Amino acid sequence: MKTAPRLLGVAGIAMLILAVQSCEGVEEGEQAYHLAQSCFAIQPATNNNFLNADYRFENLDAGSGKVEKFFAKPAALGKFLLSDRQGRVLSSHLFGVKAKSDPSKAAEWEIRSVSVDDDRYDDSNLVSIRSIKKNMRLVVKGDKLKIVPEGSYKPEEAGFRLTPYPSSDCLPYPEAALDAVVSEKFNEKVSSNNPVKGFADFHSHIAFTKTLGTVAMSGDTFHPYGIKHALNQCNELHGDDGSLDLLESQYSSDGGGGHKTSGYPEFEYWPNRQTFTHITAYYMWMKRAYLGGLRILVTNVTGNPTYCQLLSVIHLGKAEGDCKSDDSIALQTQYMYDMQDYIDAQEGGPGKGWFRIAKSSAEARAIINDNKLAVVLGTEYGTLFDCRYDEEQCDPDYIERKLTEIHDLGIRSVFPIHRFDNAFGGTRPQGGSGGAWMHLTGKFSTSIIDNILDLVRPSKVLFKEIKGNYWDLESCPGDVRGTTGVKSMKDFIDQDFNFLIEAISSVPVIGGLAVKFLDYSVISKLEPLPEYKKFKDGTPACNRKPLQSAGRNLIEGIMSRGMILEIDHMSYPTLLDTLDLLEEYSYSGVVSSHGWLENRDEVRQRIFGLGGMIAPYNSRPSRIAGILDQFSQEQQDAGFLGGVGIGTDIQGIATQAEADDDFVLRYPFKSWDQKVTFTQPQTGNRSFNFAKEGLAHYGLLPEWVENLRQVDEKTGGRSLDILMNSAEAYLQMWERAEQGM
Repeated sequence: MKTAPRLLGVAGIAMLILAVQSCEGVEEGEQAYHLAQSCFAIQPATNNNFLNADYRFENLDAGSGKVEKFFAKPAALGKFLLSDRQGRVLSSHLFGVKAKSDPSKAAEWEIRSVSVDDDRYDDSNLVSIRSIKKNMRLVVKGDKLKIVPEGSYKPEEAGFRLTPYPSSDCLPYPEAALDAVVSEKFNEKVSSNNPVKGFADFHSHIAFTKTLGTVAMSGDTFHPYGIKHALNQCNELHGDDGSLDLLESQYSSDGGGGHKTSGYPEFEYWPNRQTFTHITAYYMWMKRAYLGGLRILVTNVTGNPTYCQLLSVIHLGKAEGDCKSDDSIALQTQYMYDMQDYIDAQEGGPGKGWFRIAKSSAEARAIINDNKLAVVLGTEYGTLFDCRYDEEQCDPDYIERKLTEIHDLGIRSVFPIHRFDNAFGGTRPQGGSGGAWMHLTGKFSTSIIDNILDLVRPSKVLFKEIKGNYWDLESCPGDVRGTTGVKSMKDFIDQDFNFLIEAISSVPVIGGLAVKFLDYSVISKLEPLPEYKKFKDGTPACNRKPLQSAGRNLIEGIMSRGMILEIDHMSYPTLLDTLDLLEEYSYSGVVSSHGWLENRDEVRQRIFGLGGMIAPYNSRPSRIAGILDQFSQEQQDAGFLGGVGIGTDIQGIATQAEADDDFVLRYPFKSWDQKVTFTQPQTGNRSFNFAKEGLAHYGLLPEWVENLRQVDEKTGGRSLDILMNSAEAYLQMWERAEQGM
């Protein structure tokens, strides 16, 4: 049965006519980046009415309390959230607008300057507002705001005046406070003829939230919709009681039995100095560190493919990426560029942010001279370039191609080895249960398994040996420190592995099946399990594996590009072979950002003799002070600038520094250069006390620096000066590397 064709109603015909009309009278201009963090009311171009709290235009006096004021919070470069005095965000809804309590894509707006070709209107301050989600224009229709397609409005309907008001008239969008007052002197330009001043953090993992399939660390260093979303409760990843937080349970003394999961604004458990799986370097906390003197931040992308695959199974459907080296590195690197753009947006436009990624020593020096933070991208990935077990795929041409790829991404610092043996050389073993976890994933990473699920695939390795290697350990020579506490893999499977089985068994639907899979397909294929009986009495263990030919090719490629070589995590033979190669080329671009020198003065002197740098792992300021003094003197004895930074390993699998027991902190206090005044740090409802809880988050670095200053005051030392020379010392080392020296 045929139905009669539907007739187009009068309203539909009108819309059709409007849709084909041209909009030649409107000319859009630049993005209104400058509106970031501003407060304004919205008026139409055609009259002096104001938008009220009901989102209708009304004839109101500018001083009337009924005039609605909006706070402009950038969600990204060129995207704004418009938040009213009740904390609601202006959102597109159908063909109109609606006030919503929580932001979404519907709350994102693009604002541009606009000219209206009509003498009746003053267009000197007019803007156009476009819905990002709908890609439609916000216009005035009578006393209402409407969302309409391009071309279906009169030119004057698309123009708005954003009338400025004092910030006190707006309700600020929720954000972490800086708890700092910045003087005008802070923003004075620095002469490019003088050495830069400030300290370097040689080791961090700002993008860790994007590694391990994005399902290991809860939260985000930044988020388009602000702190409520970035630092939300962690129960979605870690379970309602934190019991699914595998990394925390195996490494942290605080999180072993689960933990409280509340995030902003309560923060009952995290951030704290011992957490590994929660954000401790939120971007506003990073800004506070920068105000306290941080001028170079080296941040490493990282990953562990086997652990990533395991977490992806536990958090089925939530993981991102394929857990392989290339994908993980690209995902984390892009996150850093997105963060740079986000901070630019907060500060008023492209290039205006304090967080700048540097791709050369010259760029880094210019950034610091502009009173900003120079960020150096690095990689600390266990199976770099997927060079896992055989060198056939990692021939010189392949390594050159992969080095070019990461160099094009902006990466300038490289760890050839991290956590387990690979085609480049041997790893430095790690003790305890945490080391046993890395040992286990190292076994898989050197095996024929591409994905942990291959274990149950008949066409893959279900009925085959997986091969792969455990550490080939020997007693360390002489006074080499080596690794103590290396755990028997048999004991690890019998004891610690039960935790994983219990955690997985609690996963809905797949838990029971996954446990059977672990028992049959995983544990049975790990045998024979090494017990390392000779090291149970505390005898230091060293890995026998030396630098491989692929490792030599990699290091030569790093040197040819003027990149920085990181030597921590290398086995002792691999470390010695690497130093020999660096000395063969007289190459300065070498860094130990963990300070793992195997208790060998000879190793330290060889690094300083090359013009390289060593950063002690951050700890109590009184301990660090002595190391800074010693290292600085040795640098100068070798003919180089005495400047020593620290390696915090923030957001890595690492604890953070404590305060000295006798440290007394009285607020307010001044920064090292007297240009910033710091007050008691508080985020949400939680105040932080560095003297009692240590470096609970990165924004407490100014307190750590103040502790170091007080150490100098008591001892007559100059460790603070040495620390503030570390950015310049790093730049000089990088400059020599770029010159092939």
